Amino acid sequence: MNRELRKETETLADQRLFTYDLVILAGGAGTVSLPGQGQRARALAMLKGRCLLEYIREAVRQSRRVASVVLVTHSAHANAFRQADPDLLLCVCDGSMAECAAAAIQKLREQPGHENITRVVTVCDDLPFLTGEALDDFIARAEAAEADGVYAIVRKEACLRDYPTLRRTFFHLKEGDFTGGNVSLVSVSLFPGCIEKMQEVFALRKNPLKLAAWLGVSFIVKLLFRQLSLADVEAKVSALFGYRGRAVITEYACIGTDLDKAEEWAVAEKYL
Repeated sequence: MNRELRKETETLADQRLFTYDLVILAGGAGTVSLPGQGQRARALAMLKGRCLLEYIREAVRQSRRVASVVLVTHSAHANAFRQADPDLLLCVCDGSMAECAAAAIQKLREQPGHENITRVVTVCDDLPFLTGEALDDFIARAEAAEADGVYAIVRKEACLRDYPTLRRTFFHLKEGDFTGGNVSLVSVSLFPGCIEKMQEVFALRKNPLKLAAWLGVSFIVKLLFRQLSLADVEAKVSALFGYRGRAVITEYACIGTDLDKAEEWAVAEKYL
């Protein structure tokens, strides 16, 4: 990272050091099958001697902005997670990702001193390169956005710079090409009211054309002519969901580099 970007990052992180509870989204009954490991929950699959959960937990420990952590997972994997990390607060939910997030928030609210939480950070369970510095930078930028829901997006150039051989799905906006960042800062007031629409968006997140169709014909036209802007997406999503939604651009490629497929494990080891 160059000196100017690092200086900007430090300034943003120092603005307000309010801490947030963090939800690790490890729901769903899906597994990954790797050579010598068999099938297991993705977050418990080993990568260069450590499971993915350990990498995420290390990043959280490095962060200055995270208070407590809860992991939400499917009942099929609950015992495995308890054995892997007995100290981790665990929430069990067999629903969709949105329903899992809502259940995790309720679990946090049941903890002493957390009854009045207003916003939480969410991260996906397959981010082996995540760092505390990246988390802190995103949180500071998300706070500055002053929205109900803030989602990280990462420039294509950053991904190709840091992890050139790991494939990503990119979408084009007037501001450039981006991939989704797997990290968000969300108001707890959005749950459970927005769950149904959140499920629709999540199902379409890796197909830009179908997502544009869900948003409206004008979005298809703008997408085809490469005229769709970040502001267009934010305004439309906010109107459809009934809350202020924003996306923040981060240069930390580790936020946008997840491991979706088994064949990516061997490639990812090269970067650790």
